[in-house]
Amino acid sequence: MPEKSSDPHPLSNLAYDWITLMQNKAQALLAYDQYIKDAEAAGSAECAAFFRKVHDTDKAQLAEAKEHLIAVLQGTMGGGKNAS
Repeated sequence: MPEKSSDPHPLSNLAYDWITLMQNKAQALLAYDQYIKDAEAAGSAECAAFFRKVHDTDKAQLAEAKEHLIAVLQGTMGGGKNAS
């Protein structure tokens, strides 16, 4: 029979925070794609370029956040299970 954990939360606060940040960044990337299309449709190359810049920055941050989350889940970054 599997051992029951006394902790009702399977993720640490830190892991949850990274997952939430990643979800928000992923949703933002989808929004930026639409903003780029809207700027292009409006004939504004400058706006489209800025939205691409923001998109690329968030995409890079998302990749970095993934590495942090992996380290947190592996126990090589962050404190104890429910460290804040």
